[in-house]
Amino acid sequence: MAVKECDNGHLYDSDMYSSCPYCNGGSGNNEIVFGTDVGATAPVSGGFGPSGGNDGSIRTSIGSGGSVGADDDSNRTVAPAGYRAAEDRSGRTEAVSEKKMGIQPVTGWIVCIEGKNKGKSFSLYDKQNSIGRGHDNDVVIEGDSTISRDNHARIAYDARHNAFTLIAKESINNIYLNDEPVYAPTKLSAYDVIEFGESKFMFVPFCSDRFHWT
Repeated sequence: MAVKECDNGHLYDSDMYSSCPYCNGGSGNNEIVFGTDVGATAPVSGGFGPSGGNDGSIRTSIGSGGSVGADDDSNRTVAPAGYRAAEDRSGRTEAVSEKKMGIQPVTGWIVCIEGKNKGKSFSLYDKQNSIGRGHDNDVVIEGDSTISRDNHARIAYDARHNAFTLIAKESINNIYLNDEPVYAPTKLSAYDVIEFGESKFMFVPFCSDRFHWT
């Protein structure tokens, strides 16, 4: 899935729609009114595009493939099928695909404290997180040529034991944990400093004795 934001701030799935379905997607005669109440939604399929209404609402036309749910309450926000409406802090309504977007819980982070990515954080998940410069890695660290392209190291989270482990892989440059070289899987503790190439990272767990997803 490719989530794209149009010039008007709407989020939509560019794999499903060639253009924003809220702005300029379709044509037709069936009219749907977008009211100010974003507390509920009615399903719609097919492309559609908005035009301003005299009563302050937004009116849209459904294309030939469009269909509207039974509830046509003009005070309800209508979104394409497979989407739900979500209101952010600014009051803007955005479309988010529930069907294609999955959420993978974060278990921790490494934060660059020295190097070209200083200040940037990298998320860790419930698995063996591969680390390297290449985009096939789970943690992609760009800008440091002393870090291997593929699988420079791994940080594994074990949900059963609620523990993190640093796993060194074969690399030209050594991996250091708190200034000590790492050659075998080593348990990580909060705020340990890991050195990959010419970059240093601080390990910050989210899952710990105080919280874990299971």
